[in-house]
Amino acid sequence: MRLHPGFLYTTARAMVFAACALVLFVIGFRSWMLVFGALLLSAPLSFFLLRKQREAFAQRVEGRMSKRQTEKAKLRAALAGDEDQP
Repeated sequence: MRLHPGFLYTTARAMVFAACALVLFVIGFRSWMLVFGALLLSAPLSFFLLRKQREAFAQRVEGRMSKRQTEKAKLRAALAGDEDQP
């Protein structure tokens, strides 16, 4: 069973954020500074560390969009009567 790339990417981003928050907590950050600091650290880390997951997610979204556009074009052709009649 393969998990959805969107789920994997989102989970990995949350884990990177949690790891950054934990490190900042140990250092002594508290309250809103902890959250703000974790956001600032996790964004660039996620960009570089999770490239493979992000690209897999983007590829899946692109594939689905392409498939939907093809199906939409077929439906429009069928409704317009442009489809070959047997």
